[in-house]
Amino acid sequence: MNWRALPRRAFPYLIAAAGGFLIAYTAVFLFAFPAEVLPDDGILPNVVGKTFEDAAATLQKAGFPAQQGESRFHKTIKANIVLQEDPPAGSRQKRGTAVVLALSAGQKTAEVPVTTNMSQQQARISIENTGLTMGNISEQVSDAPRGLVIGTSPPAGTKLELPGSVDIVLSRGPATVMVPDFYGRNLGEVRSMVEQIGLRIAGVSRDTSSLQPENTVIRQLPAAGQSIAAGGPVSLTVSHFPPPPSIRIDTGTSAPPPRPLPLPAPEWAFASPHRS
Repeated sequence: MNWRALPRRAFPYLIAAAGGFLIAYTAVFLFAFPAEVLPDDGILPNVVGKTFEDAAATLQKAGFPAQQGESRFHKTIKANIVLQEDPPAGSRQKRGTAVVLALSAGQKTAEVPVTTNMSQQQARISIENTGLTMGNISEQVSDAPRGLVIGTSPPAGTKLELPGSVDIVLSRGPATVMVPDFYGRNLGEVRSMVEQIGLRIAGVSRDTSSLQPENTVIRQLPAAGQSIAAGGPVSLTVSHFPPPPSIRIDTGTSAPPPRPLPLPAPEWAFASPHRS
């Protein structure tokens, strides 16, 4: 037996035994103390600009759960896109730390309100209360009363990005108008009526022979009940009382100034001079 060759033959077995021991020791150590060996933190990936779903998947893969935070209106970035992450990207954080993602709510919008049958002023208030502004104003012939809103552009219910404007269409009244009976009404009241129904007063004449109160309509042309085109003329005759003429009588002479009354005589003038 060659004792000198024995160590050389046993050396591979020693190496294998030592390697097996190290592997077994490492496995037991990792099982008993994993936190001291495996790293428990990581670098947060940058997910700004991704959709919330893509950002959540990227963070989850790195060991960080995603949590939806506040939504902010943004003029250029569409909705559901990550604007900011907290903690910030690139920072080292403990795995399992929740990352709060602020999302874009997109461009701020407003809904066009219903303004049908409103006056122009009422429509303006309703539109401006939504954050929009009133744009162009046009008129169209319509059976609706003159001056009321009959439509908008865009139509009611449409969502507009802010800032935005809404055009309104007002009724010009019907194509033909039946002339009302103005007899016995005051001229001021008739002017308002004529304007409201979409006609115009072509002229006003005055009759001094009428016994009606001053400025009362006593005749009209066209007559009541006739139909004329919208915007057509109406002529009126109203009562009028001219002031009575002033009469001055000139006799050509002037009255003399009044004569002064005589002063009463003193008492001594009535005493007798021969009284003893």
